[in-house]
Amino acid sequence: MVNTRQDEEISSAAHLLEARLAEGTDEIIHRFRISLQKISSPLVSTEELWAEARGHARLVLDECRETLRGEFDAAAAANVTLALSVGLSGRGILQTVHPADTLRSSGELFQITLQYLTDAAAGLPVGQSSACLGRAVAALNHSLATCLQVSAAGYDAYLLNMVEENARSHRKRLGRDLHDHLGNSLALAHRYLDLHEVAVEQDQPAEKRDRLLGQVREALHEADGYTRGLISDLRARTGARRLADALREYAEQYQSPEVELRIEVNGDESWLPGAHAAEMFLILREFLRNALTHAAPRTVALKVDVAPHRVDCFAHDDGTGFDSGTPSGGDGSGLHSMRERTQALGGVFFLTSTPGTGTGMRMSVPLPPQASTARTRVAS
Repeated sequence: MVNTRQDEEISSAAHLLEARLAEGTDEIIHRFRISLQKISSPLVSTEELWAEARGHARLVLDECRETLRGEFDAAAAANVTLALSVGLSGRGILQTVHPADTLRSSGELFQITLQYLTDAAAGLPVGQSSACLGRAVAALNHSLATCLQVSAAGYDAYLLNMVEENARSHRKRLGRDLHDHLGNSLALAHRYLDLHEVAVEQDQPAEKRDRLLGQVREALHEADGYTRGLISDLRARTGARRLADALREYAEQYQSPEVELRIEVNGDESWLPGAHAAEMFLILREFLRNALTHAAPRTVALKVDVAPHRVDCFAHDDGTGFDSGTPSGGDGSGLHSMRERTQALGGVFFLTSTPGTGTGMRMSVPLPPQASTARTRVAS
């Protein structure tokens, strides 16, 4: 009997908390957007992105409310997950957002919602509020985890589609180039050979026949030059990572034997426009210079992820670091330059440092649509 009464009281409290959550949904989403703006999340970079992010946030809050009402349906939740998956992998613009940004935004929504629920449950008896909050937290975890899984799957699908689109575009361009350059040169060579055969049959002057042979050689030479250039370009596209090589070459000027240097570039650098590649090289070079000349690190690590639509750079050293919270912390001209160069590319730049633990950097730069057809040119 006691348990039944307690269950009824907890159920009543859960319904009350659900009603308060329904009333506060708009306020939570408003706080969520402000929070995303503060961390420069790409989810609020356009109205289209925010509209989808807002819709997903409402789904998360709706699932939390259903759980508090005791109406959570696992089959219905599975259908929602399927709908989200189809939307993200097929047409949803959220699929273009890096999973790291989705994870961070999920953390922001979790904290904001939990704080709201905690405040809303403040007037309830301790036992009832604990039980209700436990249900709500479980629902939040489940719903956010689902969104993260769908986001990762959608992002993978988006990258695969972009890779295929890039390959298809490259094949079309290669076909046009072969037709316009190589095909034209070979056609000219055949034409001059035909004219030479006619000249021989008609016993035309040797000077004219030699001139026609010279034109054949010239056309074939042009075709040979184009073919060599094409082969060289293809080898360059599938060769060593040029950005990584340039950074390693620069680091060798400052690196001591005691410092372990890790540089990793993932993705196809041909997606990087030349101007972007040059600017990013300068930014990463500045991080290397600061780390190797001022921080006395044991390890310096750089990681660059190149996608058709975006580049993410991560850097860290375990050196002396500095207090980024002080007025003068991180105010060197080099750090200003890194931040300004990133902003000039339309990207976001984060730098964190703590005395004794080292310095970390993250840079995210969007790429223009034509980036997938551009070539990287990195010069030190």
